[in-house]
Amino acid sequence: MHARERVHTTLAHREPDRVPHSLLLTKELRQRVADTCGNGPEPDYAEYFEHDVRFVSLPNPPPPAGVPAPEWRPAPTQADVSVCAGQTAGLQARGLAVCGSYRCGVYEQLKHWHGDVEAMTMPYDDPHRLESELDRITEWKSSIYCAYARSGVDIVWMGDDLGSQRALIMSPELYRRWYRPRHRRIVEDIRRIRSDVYIAFHCCGYVTPLIPDLIEIGIDILQAVQAETMDIAHLKKTFGRDISFWGAVGAQSVLARTTPEQVKDGVRRTLEIMAPGGGYIASACHTLTEEVPWPSIVAFHEAVRQYGRYPLDDARRPERALQAEVGDQRSAVLPVRPPSLKLGEFAGKV
Repeated sequence: MHARERVHTTLAHREPDRVPHSLLLTKELRQRVADTCGNGPEPDYAEYFEHDVRFVSLPNPPPPAGVPAPEWRPAPTQADVSVCAGQTAGLQARGLAVCGSYRCGVYEQLKHWHGDVEAMTMPYDDPHRLESELDRITEWKSSIYCAYARSGVDIVWMGDDLGSQRALIMSPELYRRWYRPRHRRIVEDIRRIRSDVYIAFHCCGYVTPLIPDLIEIGIDILQAVQAETMDIAHLKKTFGRDISFWGAVGAQSVLARTTPEQVKDGVRRTLEIMAPGGGYIASACHTLTEEVPWPSIVAFHEAVRQYGRYPLDDARRPERALQAEVGDQRSAVLPVRPPSLKLGEFAGKV
């Protein structure tokens, strides 16, 4: 089963041959790894670790000098879409699933334009202005997400950061009054272009009370799934038949401050909860930052390979997992360094 088929199978809530996986690193962490490797092009870790999902990006030009941020809303051109479509087709021809890169959502954009305080007080102090601003943002964001749909990606990645570590950023009532209608409109716009595309919704933090809203407006995948803030077993049991999950491995609790053995155990426990029945792409719940050491990144991938094979009862038995890997045409054991490095070059630097 190739990667694209694997991703489509799990998003249809069926079990593929193994749990698909991906992982994102911040620019700083990628650069740090590249510096360790020495001169030359930046290593492609998605390729190195054989990620099932790859990403393509449309241009995101900064505002020209003197143009206020709220007046700069560049929509992708047809030329931009054509380039992105070519990149998408090339990856899909290799059997890979393709996701459009994330752009901040409606609420996040409002904060960028007007600041956190005004974004939160505007519903009360100036609701007419808020209505106008949200409509402008929604139209702009929809043009971007729809451009990805026209580019042929398998997954359009939208979202909004609506949760904190302990609670929602706003009440469910406020979300339903101001933001849910805009999210619904974006989903409907995307579906008018391609009814078959999967739509992922990024949301950091605690978002459990809003998951039924996301399901109702047509979201297919909840991305991030921050395990430090939500009960992922409850999410899987309550919502797992209606929405897929992408993430759920704690970036803070599992990957950042633990040993490789603890990382593997944390990934194993996450897979035991989230993987049954499909509907899951294994990943960290955040883009990884510099505090995550290289051995933890390797341990994540090794654990997904060892414990993420279906049927899961077999994957949890080390001897069965080893037999499955031996039969795989790809590398049976992921090395703890890129092939171009000598053993130990990474250890003290990343």
